[in-house]
Amino acid sequence: MKSEKELFVQQLLTNFPNLKSFDLENLVSEKMISPFSIELPRHIVQQAQEFIQDIFSLRESAKYLKYFESLIQEKGLQDPGNKSIMMSYDFHVTENQQIKLIEINTNAAFLILGHQMYLGKGIPFPIPDFSTTSFKEMIIDELRLQKKDILKPSVVITDDNPLEQKMYLEFLVYQELFRSFGWETEIRDYREIFKNSVPDFIYNRHTDFFLEQNDSQEMRRKFLSKEVCLSPNPFEYLLLADKQRMMDWRKPGFLDQMGITNPAQQRILSIVPGAYDLTSATADSIWSQKKNFFVKPKNAFGSKQSYRAGSMSRKLFESLLDQHMIAQEFVPAGEQEFETPEGLQKFKYDLRCYVYQGKLQNIVARIYQGQVTNMRTPYGGFAPVTIT
Repeated sequence: MKSEKELFVQQLLTNFPNLKSFDLENLVSEKMISPFSIELPRHIVQQAQEFIQDIFSLRESAKYLKYFESLIQEKGLQDPGNKSIMMSYDFHVTENQQIKLIEINTNAAFLILGHQMYLGKGIPFPIPDFSTTSFKEMIIDELRLQKKDILKPSVVITDDNPLEQKMYLEFLVYQELFRSFGWETEIRDYREIFKNSVPDFIYNRHTDFFLEQNDSQEMRRKFLSKEVCLSPNPFEYLLLADKQRMMDWRKPGFLDQMGITNPAQQRILSIVPGAYDLTSATADSIWSQKKNFFVKPKNAFGSKQSYRAGSMSRKLFESLLDQHMIAQEFVPAGEQEFETPEGLQKFKYDLRCYVYQGKLQNIVARIYQGQVTNMRTPYGGFAPVTIT
């Protein structure tokens, strides 16, 4: 019987035969794909879609943009017109079958691979109208939002040393997909994007979210001048994915000031967790309730430098004060039990809901054991979601 890895490699080669020239055996990790799927009631999907639309409507409002006008100027940004493709809203599901936001991610991985995972397993998509055509439509729409009527754009997929990234496989699949549309597509290190030419569109996976590093300045200039369409981009990150926004949304009176009325206001306040700046001023209060918090950086990604506060030493805790960290309300991950060759085991999971603008496109689960999501759990990894 073939392993999950072998079946996934077979699926990729069936749809993207040019990948045979790459070492897929090493690019697909043993624990990338879980043999299990997460069963969810349909109202969870409805909750996610309503919340995503609430937040996007907030982001689109003139009052919201006016509120952050000084911060936008401070960061030296301006509205590029386009939004961000392949972003996600990540959630936990509580015991009461309610979603709780973990973070909004403009740099989300696994959308195209998740699409292939569903196809390979023969499991219906939780959002039926999403297809490979959707990837094409997103990028064309991004270009049109910048007043660029380009149907066959030149595309660069970029990151920091793409060959060394854990998800380099995903870049290769995107490259093959975009080339199947007739688009000239290359994968380049972000420092070498403009070495020979200037692409029309950059799919940006680099995690210098505000393009502040010295070697990001050329990309920043091309982005600000709209010489290229950059997606995801710093403007969208500031408005949605900077974890400071979650604190802003929960400030007393903020949603009233934005003109958000019930039931949207109730949804936002119930789904967005409480979060507080980790500073010398708040340290004692947070430490006294440390079992209720998860500590993470404001502008990092994934589980990088994330800690369950209840398990931290006071020395580590104090070393993080005034370091652009937040203490976010700890919401336990949902759990489901599965039969493994070693017997019945309990696994944690979260939901990654992929979004373009205000529309939910696909959902995958990440199954794991331990404190945070990882690709090391036997029988864990990315998994499809089945709706009951």
